[in-house]
Amino acid sequence: MLNRVLSICAILLLSASGAMAQMRPGAMAAARACKPDIRQFCGEVAPGQGRIKACMKAHIRELSEPCKEALFQAWLRE
Repeated sequence: MLNRVLSICAILLLSASGAMAQMRPGAMAAARACKPDIRQFCGEVAPGQGRIKACMKAHIRELSEPCKEALFQAWLRE
């Protein structure tokens, strides 16, 4: 159940467009917390057309605990 919630959160947060300044606080916190994970798992993925989102979704079980927690907290604030 938690993995499903985290997957949904990752999809929603990673698909958000616009600058960080336009993001909600929960989404900004998740972006900061997940930055190392994005770099580690998806650093070679070209941005655009949902490729980063798909990469993070493929690695959802491998994400760091801070990233998972930030995604979960952002989802709770929605």
